[in-house]
Amino acid sequence: MAKLELVKKALHIWAVQYHFVIPKEILKMYVHKFMHERSNISAYSNRFFDPGDAEEYRQWLSYRPVTEQCEKRADITYIRQSDVLDLSGADTEFVCVLGKDVKPYPCFESCFDGNGDLVYFDHDSLDENGDRHSPVLKPDFSYNTLRSFNYIGNCFIAKTALLKQFEGQKWNPYFWLLMLSNQKVDIRHVSKIAYADNSAVRCEKETLKTYFEQTGTAASVKTNPDGVSCTVQYLLPDQPLISIVIPTKDNVKVLKTCIDSIYTKSTYQNYEIIIADNRSEKMESLNYFSDLQKKHDNLHVVRVDAPFNFSYINNEAIKKAKGEYFVLLNNDTEVITPDWLEQMVGYASRENVGSVGVKLYYADDTLQHGGVITGKGGAAAHRWYRCEKDQKGYLYTLEAPNDVSCCTAACLMTSRKCWEELKGFNEDLTVQFNDVDYGLRLLEAGYFNVFLPSVELYHYESKSRGIDRNKKAVERFFEEVNWFKDHYGNYIEHDPFYNDGFDKNYDYKLIAGTGSN
Repeated sequence: MAKLELVKKALHIWAVQYHFVIPKEILKMYVHKFMHERSNISAYSNRFFDPGDAEEYRQWLSYRPVTEQCEKRADITYIRQSDVLDLSGADTEFVCVLGKDVKPYPCFESCFDGNGDLVYFDHDSLDENGDRHSPVLKPDFSYNTLRSFNYIGNCFIAKTALLKQFEGQKWNPYFWLLMLSNQKVDIRHVSKIAYADNSAVRCEKETLKTYFEQTGTAASVKTNPDGVSCTVQYLLPDQPLISIVIPTKDNVKVLKTCIDSIYTKSTYQNYEIIIADNRSEKMESLNYFSDLQKKHDNLHVVRVDAPFNFSYINNEAIKKAKGEYFVLLNNDTEVITPDWLEQMVGYASRENVGSVGVKLYYADDTLQHGGVITGKGGAAAHRWYRCEKDQKGYLYTLEAPNDVSCCTAACLMTSRKCWEELKGFNEDLTVQFNDVDYGLRLLEAGYFNVFLPSVELYHYESKSRGIDRNKKAVERFFEEVNWFKDHYGNYIEHDPFYNDGFDKNYDYKLIAGTGSN
């Protein structure tokens, strides 16, 4: 059955994306991937395993290497949940905080090598028969994800001296984690399922509100429909100017939909629109630009008279921008969420946030963008691509704000400060990966990139277009893929916000063998 599904998938790509005409270089890539997945199916009976299916999860565990011996690498005092935090008996450098329903597995201590100030692990649950289920495979430290829900969980190891500041406080590990994440603390993630936790997952909205009150942070907290995660909206005392930059060439009908949606739906008032006109030729377009500028005193058209280069066009247009924050916006988008700018600038104004991306839909309401996974497709690609609109996503990734490696520049907000620090887009990347490169450079500079599921737009990019079949376009595609591999091989190997236990091409499915790449 799994092999039949693989054949159906191959035929679908061949027919729908390429209309039975696949460039040979692309075809070779797909054939290699098909053969690799077929060999995985032969060896493991599946091309991936579903973490939500207990039987498949246990099957996946059976293929994982088992450590026979437990090597103790550091002295740890275990503190089990009580009314208050009592460290009086802790005479070791490290303390392990344990929720009341947490059960460390035999080799728990061997997962911890004594490095880091605070270390957390993946976990699962046990049923009444002692069988394992519901794995929680976590991202590396994610500042904004932590402010959506306690993704770290009810078990972590921390230096005793760090926890001393909470001595005598009511037991609330989530609050301690939030406070510690604001301090200069080396927080590390060990991607190993080291314990079971059978406690019910609950909403901790009140803890979040208390944390914001005590830190003097102006923010509102709303519980999401899942009943567990929250959406935090940061509130600003004023409305800084936002420059919305829209590259375009002709195609007035598409652009008009975009512009009209901004003016009719946006509740934020202090913005300007900069249309970056890349050699429009039709009189209809030029007349439309003229009419727009007469009608709106906050709209400007900047002529970028150069061959198409997405990076250069945006860089040139932003030179004319006056805003403190920039929104890079494709012309084939349409605003859905009225307070999209308020929500985005709330995050973009945070000191440690580099960029803010949003949820984008195709016209049929399937998802076009839900963040980017590095390594997907061999380089980088959209997360949750083509999933249904009502899907919640593993660990609330489609409901709650969460950190990602990067987001698409089809709708992306960044601050002038970050843009100037990084000197904008890399103009060597004319079409592909310029936004991914920008996001990864932000990560390298110490910023987080946030995906906001509560902000929604349509993106009318053709679902059936696929990769341009023009020979030069295919050559350029591979050149930019190879450039990305040369410069970001470490991120292809490991996306810090996507657990290594997941397949890179089947989002949030447990990897079979060496995966599907």
